[in-house]
Amino acid sequence: MLPVARRTEVLVLGGGVAGLSAALAAAKLGAEVLLIERGNCLGGTATAGMMALFYTPYRCAHSTPKEIFDRLIAEGGAFPGEVISVDHEAFKTVALEMATERNVRLLFHTTCADVVMDGNRLRGIVIEGKDGRQAVLADVVIDASGDGDIAARAGAPMSKGRDSDSKMRPMTLLFRMGGVDVGAMLEYVRGNPEEFSKDPNQMLLDVAGKNIRIFGFFGLVQRAKQQGYLYDDCHYFRVESVFPERGSLLVNTIRIYGVDGTQAEDVTRAEIEGRRQQKLLLRFARDFLPGFATAYILDSASHIGVRETRRIIGDYVLTEEDIVDGARFPDTIGVDSNRQNPKGFRHSPDGKEGSAEDIETREWVADLFTYEIPYRCLIPQRIDGLIVAGRAISSNHAADGYTRNQPACMVTGQAAGAAAALCARLDVEPRALDVATLQAALRQLDAKLRADELRVDELRA
Repeated sequence: MLPVARRTEVLVLGGGVAGLSAALAAAKLGAEVLLIERGNCLGGTATAGMMALFYTPYRCAHSTPKEIFDRLIAEGGAFPGEVISVDHEAFKTVALEMATERNVRLLFHTTCADVVMDGNRLRGIVIEGKDGRQAVLADVVIDASGDGDIAARAGAPMSKGRDSDSKMRPMTLLFRMGGVDVGAMLEYVRGNPEEFSKDPNQMLLDVAGKNIRIFGFFGLVQRAKQQGYLYDDCHYFRVESVFPERGSLLVNTIRIYGVDGTQAEDVTRAEIEGRRQQKLLLRFARDFLPGFATAYILDSASHIGVRETRRIIGDYVLTEEDIVDGARFPDTIGVDSNRQNPKGFRHSPDGKEGSAEDIETREWVADLFTYEIPYRCLIPQRIDGLIVAGRAISSNHAADGYTRNQPACMVTGQAAGAAAALCARLDVEPRALDVATLQAALRQLDAKLRADELRVDELRA
């Protein structure tokens, strides 16, 4: 018999941007919240994973995400523009401060080992940490693990990867370089436009606003491959979160295919391959790229970046057609703004990203648009007491190309937190929660729920 370590109204597993947003929203609505995180900080992919660039314009941010961004901006840790660049170390501190200010109880260095079930009703989870295995019970549980760990253990119907063959998007090890002459790099970029993506969303050179994103160096990469410098799956060199005054930038180029983020052996293999690619990319940058002659590895993410694994099959499965056709939902719980194109690669499981065959990153110019996310995508079939937030919400593989991104994860996280707080207060199951009541609570949090409430054509800079 396991000891019960804690009881709480709302339990959140996963302290990434989805779990953080969920915890902040639930606490703001008066719920008792416990957030459990396997690492040593909040922010997940944005901090420990170093993906400190949010692919949405600051002017489109609202509600809890905007609160987080505004706090970071005030601390000098975020730079708003057509994207939002973030200092990942500043984000760690700000996220922790915001959580503790709202009396969110935190438990780091702790994983979910099992679930506590009463028939089809989830009552809590079994946690494992330095002090052994214990049970944590909750009125409502939010699975913000990214991989749907709780939902899977509870027996919820799940999908994984691409609908046709279950293959998943590539993993990435992000790392930063120091010692870069950013001025020399930018001079080359401006003087050789044919070497880079034609999409201005892939190519941001807002130096004054500290929003620099560069996708290309196509010819230099090809030449280096011919000389044996790089691996076959490398077709470009991509940098973002560039800080000219520091001489530092984030490299988002590593791609590891054919791995499953729910399998420990695969994740281990990916970590090893990521280090191999990192070493090759450093050598390439020093020998081929202007401004990189004295570059060095400043630091790297503390864990591999996983883009796709499990998704719940919820009471509704969101499709790419819903997103790009502007579907409207009576149970909408928020909107996300995105620039990705339909029928593009978007980190295809098949590789060739950034190659001459990848029309999206080479040729297309993606327009900004807004889409709605229904509450039913957060509710797994057959399991009560559970709400899912983040990239494991109910969608097909194509729609996941949009909903897996961090801004969308923050939107679903906030909605999950608000719903959980209401369910705990009203003593109702998540799938039975009155949607109008949830939408009213989200509006109290200043959330935009309809696409026409965030008209991106009227928000252009």
